[in-house]
Amino acid sequence: MSIARITMMEFLSEKELVASENFYQTIQKEWFGNAQTVINVRTGPTSLLSLAVYSSYADAEKNLPKRKEFQEIVKDKFTVVDSFYYEGDITYFEGSKTHEIETDWKE
Repeated sequence: MSIARITMMEFLSEKELVASENFYQTIQKEWFGNAQTVINVRTGPTSLLSLAVYSSYADAEKNLPKRKEFQEIVKDKFTVVDSFYYEGDITYFEGSKTHEIETDWKE
């Protein structure tokens, strides 16, 4: 069963949040490439919710060392004030229109 890891982060400023997002997008594939899906949502000017989907708990655990390293970097370099995460089984997912979702990030 696939699982989701939901991370909440609060930054001191919007500038710090944007810098953190830019950094994350440069390392995402290398550090967290085993995620099936990643969705980052700005829930406020200084708040970010990240939803990552993994094929199993074992697969999600593989990147916990890199997650810890990422959290230490954002705490020190991008002034994250608070960060925590939840994990759980995915009980419903419908993604047939994913091709219609637009994002700000362009490669």
